[in-house]
Amino acid sequence: MFSFLKKPKPEELVKKWKRDLKREERQLDLQIRGIDNAERKTTMMIKERVKAGDHASAKTLAKEIVKSRQAKERMYTAKASMNSVAMQLQSNLAMAKVAGNLAKSTEIMKLMNNLVKLPELNKIMMAMGSEMTKAGIMEEMISDVFDTQNEELEEDAQMEVDKIMDEILKTGPQVSSTPLETPQQQQQVSNPKEDEELFNRLKALKTG
Repeated sequence: MFSFLKKPKPEELVKKWKRDLKREERQLDLQIRGIDNAERKTTMMIKERVKAGDHASAKTLAKEIVKSRQAKERMYTAKASMNSVAMQLQSNLAMAKVAGNLAKSTEIMKLMNNLVKLPELNKIMMAMGSEMTKAGIMEEMISDVFDTQNEELEEDAQMEVDKIMDEILKTGPQVSSTPLETPQQQQQVSNPKEDEELFNRLKALKTG
């Protein structure tokens, strides 16, 4: 937060905001990688549940993958929005060098109001929005946050679950004796009989 004793220059404000945006973007990248790793493990768990004949658990796990992909999509959208905010700030700064101050921007306000809805970004975006409001770039922000904890799947959730099952079928069922996948296990030659059995169970789960 800037000192109240001295009004920061537009260059200082924009530099700080762009730095904060870049830091949050890196955090989103880490979360996206975490989701990808969790999805790989969940996929292996689905295969093992199907092999054990536990179709109910397999479907539940597949729905978790649907939710995680929805979360990842929101994060990619947020990253694009943050890049847009950074570009808008840089453009505003160029005009400020002529006008002497940062101008109000409806585009920045729109982007920031979208970003503040994400739980992962709410706190930092609210703080940044407050600074932007004081600088005259935008008006007071909306503080609503998406409730992702109790988020329900859309009506086409079953279709998404089926797509995940299709992906597993296309990659060829490979079930490890342990829940975690390793490079050595990826290189092992699978048992044709087990593969055929798992393939049939996955197909039955998808159509059942």
